[in-house]
Amino acid sequence: MKKLFSFIVTLLLVASLFTGIATNVKAQPCPPLTDPFVISKVEIEGVENPNLVNVERGDELNVRVELFANCDADDVRVKAWIGGYEYGDVEDSTSLFDVVTNVTYIKNLVLSIPNDIDASKSYVLHVEAFNDQDSDELEFDVQVTPQRHLLNFVDIIFNPGLSVKSTQPLFVTVRVENLGDKKEEDVRVEVSIPELGLSQRTFIDELVSAETTDDDDEETSSSSDTLLLDLSNVPSGTYNLRVKVDYNRGHDFIARVYVLTVLSERPIQVAQDLMVQAAATSMSLSQGGSTTYTFSVANLGSTARTLNFEVTGQETWATAKVEPMTVTLLPDSTRSVNVVVTAKSDADVGNKVFTVRVKDGSAVVDELQFDANVQAQRDNLSSLRSGLEIGFIVLLVVLVILGIILAVNKLRGPKEEGGESYY
Repeated sequence: MKKLFSFIVTLLLVASLFTGIATNVKAQPCPPLTDPFVISKVEIEGVENPNLVNVERGDELNVRVELFANCDADDVRVKAWIGGYEYGDVEDSTSLFDVVTNVTYIKNLVLSIPNDIDASKSYVLHVEAFNDQDSDELEFDVQVTPQRHLLNFVDIIFNPGLSVKSTQPLFVTVRVENLGDKKEEDVRVEVSIPELGLSQRTFIDELVSAETTDDDDEETSSSSDTLLLDLSNVPSGTYNLRVKVDYNRGHDFIARVYVLTVLSERPIQVAQDLMVQAAATSMSLSQGGSTTYTFSVANLGSTARTLNFEVTGQETWATAKVEPMTVTLLPDSTRSVNVVVTAKSDADVGNKVFTVRVKDGSAVVDELQFDANVQAQRDNLSSLRSGLEIGFIVLLVVLVILGIILAVNKLRGPKEEGGESYY
């Protein structure tokens, strides 16, 4: 037993000795005048250490970097970047990583060349490896050229917006620019809702290239004629709205898809024993701010009703929360419901519409349509306070009216079969 114990102690001592040696080795600094890590090889688009690299606007530039570690080093990052772009550097970088002596590390970077970068001058591609103490860098010349054919969206304007009533037409204006090397003629602009078979199109006569013209009278960007979509027969719901521009004799196109919400104004068959009344249907709120819409639900029937609520039409510009989501109404009772709407910080300024559906199970028994006037960002607390104050005042009036109706309903007693409805 003593021999076994002595053997184990000896093993532990030897192991601790080797551990101490390994620790000491790792802690040793690099020899003098030795870089801890160096960039040993760079491949750009598969070519090793090229003298000059050509890339087209709108393309991706693939950079493969091999990093060799002469010594251990912590918190190393590899980065590739091109300066001189008006709107910031074009760059990609790795996350931090540690390197171990005599190991080669391979990192792949991708630089997305902007569509609007100046193609009349050359650039320098910097490939760097660095941490807080050391660095290594290589440079390569890059030539950026325009694509032969390339159009780009400048702006797309929807009036009155991407949430509209079915009684309103939707007007769409599209502005495009020519970032290619060739003049484009007969550019076709189309707006469509494919699932409904609705579409309208128009043409832009010509767009010259900014790379080949010095004539101020020639246009490198232009807006289409305003296109109109008739939504009068469109059911309530959300649809994919597609904006497409065909050019280069139809061989190339650019497209964007938006979510369009259509709110039907056709009346719903409302349950006769329910009354739904909004305190106010129109409110104002600021970008990033909130406001509260309040409505009341009254059960004029002789049996309890359980209702739930659904908000639609606000998805593109706001979030909405119903409080409470579900209510149970006893006979001759009423309940108020709040809808808190919070506009997105980047929501377009202007009038918006959305719908609150009152549902009994999966069946829609009533709908309320609300307007929201989104204004430029201001103090969110004052916006919410003013909305609550207005809603509270109007709600008091609504509750008084509902109370009178419920009282009259009780005095008249049970309704006879086939009798007249009070709603």
